[in-house]
Amino acid sequence: MNKFTNYKTEDLVLYFVDRSMEMKRADDNMDDNAYNAAEKKVRDIEGELKQRPGDGRHALLPLLAHPNIQVRLNAALATLALSPEAEAALRGIAPLGSSSQPFTARRMLAALERGTYKPT
Repeated sequence: MNKFTNYKTEDLVLYFVDRSMEMKRADDNMDDNAYNAAEKKVRDIEGELKQRPGDGRHALLPLLAHPNIQVRLNAALATLALSPEAEAALRGIAPLGSSSQPFTARRMLAALERGTYKPT
């Protein structure tokens, strides 16, 4: 049992947003330790949602339109296996400059196109 088992899905979505925004702040401040800690929590939340009945990651799909680029990116990465809207979100992020989020989006799109990444 992980620490998120007893959380409601709605609360996990809010926590996902908060930790994603924490990742963006850490990235902006070049604080790798804070970024990595927040990213681990985001991945843990994603894992908990994935194992819920019907795949709780569906609750993250509305975040594909979130105003924060890191929230959109994390939601897209978490939901690639669920919806073509996730890949569309990555395509929307990819041309937005040279910061880490567009870079990550471009890298993921390239891996999808090469077939070296298969979303699960």
